[in-house]
Amino acid sequence: MDQKDLYRDAIRRVTGRIREAAPEDLAGRFSAASGFDAASYRRCRPESGGAVCAVDGSNTIVLDAGSFAVAAVRASVSAYTGGTRLYHRTTPLQIVTVNPGAGNEDFDALFYDCFHCSPKVHLDHDDPIRNTAVIRDTLEFWAAMEMAAELDTGDLIVLDGTLQVRHASHDEVVENLLNLCNLRGVLIAAVTKRTALTWDGGHPIVPAAEGLARDLGIPEPWYLCVSTAEGLIDRRETYLWKQRGEQYVARLHPRAQRAFKVEIPKYYGPDKVEQVFSALAAYADDGRVTGYPYPLLDAHLTTRIGRDAVDQVRHDIIRGMDRLGMNLADYTAIFGDYHDEFDRY
Repeated sequence: MDQKDLYRDAIRRVTGRIREAAPEDLAGRFSAASGFDAASYRRCRPESGGAVCAVDGSNTIVLDAGSFAVAAVRASVSAYTGGTRLYHRTTPLQIVTVNPGAGNEDFDALFYDCFHCSPKVHLDHDDPIRNTAVIRDTLEFWAAMEMAAELDTGDLIVLDGTLQVRHASHDEVVENLLNLCNLRGVLIAAVTKRTALTWDGGHPIVPAAEGLARDLGIPEPWYLCVSTAEGLIDRRETYLWKQRGEQYVARLHPRAQRAFKVEIPKYYGPDKVEQVFSALAAYADDGRVTGYPYPLLDAHLTTRIGRDAVDQVRHDIIRGMDRLGMNLADYTAIFGDYHDEFDRY
C-alpha cells in the first residue's frame, strides 16, 4: 500500500469513528435512551433584573526548557447590567515556573496569596501545560470569590468551564465559593464551550439534545436538564470528583450556531434555575457570537495573553539573564528549540 492509500485509509477510519459517535439517528436514540420529550425541554424568557458577572482566565507557556517551563497566567471579570458594562477587572500577569515533578513553589505562594492558606495537595503533574491550567484555575476561583462578596442578591456569576475541579487543592475552594454565593443570594453557573460529556458509551450529548429539540420543534431559548435521566450520562471522565452541579444543555438564542453545556448547583430549585437561564439568554444576543453570553466573551477577549505579551515576557527574561551574567548562548542552551529553526524554512 503506497502513502496515498495509507492516508486515504486513515481518513476513512477516522470519519467512520466520527459517524459511530454521531450516527444519523442520534436524536432518536437519545430520545429512546433518555425518555426526553417536548415536556422535558424548558423555555425561558430572556430577562435579567440583576448583574451578570463573567469570570475567565488565560494561560500560555512562554518558555520551555524540557526540565521546566515558564508560563504566563491571568484572570479577568466583566460585569454587566441592563446590557451595559459595569466594570472590568484583570489580575496582574503572573509569571510562574511550571516544572514537572513534586511540588511547585510558585503555585503554593499564589494559592496562599489568594486564599490565605496553603494548598492541601501539592501540584505534582508531570505536564507543564496541566500545571499552568491549575494555576489559572486558582486565579479564576479567587476572582469569583471576590465577586461573590461584592454582588447583590439575584446577581449571577458565570464561570467559563464547569463547577468541577481539575486539581484536588481546589476542592474546598469551590465548596467555599458555592457556600458564599448561597449565603449572599448570588446565583452561579458555569458555561462550557466544548464538553467531553457523553452518553451511551461515547455519543456527544450536546448535538443529541439539539437534534431532539429540532425534531420536536422546540423554539429557542430552551434548556434541558440531562442529569434527570438516570444512568444516561457516561461518568468515566468525572467519577473521581464529587458532582456539585446538575448538567444542562441550553440553546440561548434563535440564531445561535449551537447549544452549550451549562452546569448549575444541584440544590437550585426550578425558580432559581429559570432565573439563571433567563439571565444567560438575556445576554446571548451579541452579533459576534450569537447564543453565547457576551459577558463571558468580553472576559475572554480582555484576559487572553497575546503574542505581544509573550514576546515582552521573553525579552524581559533575557534582559534579566543578562544582568545575571548570562549570555545569548546560555539562553539558547536552556530554551533553544529546533522547531524555531525549522519554522524559518
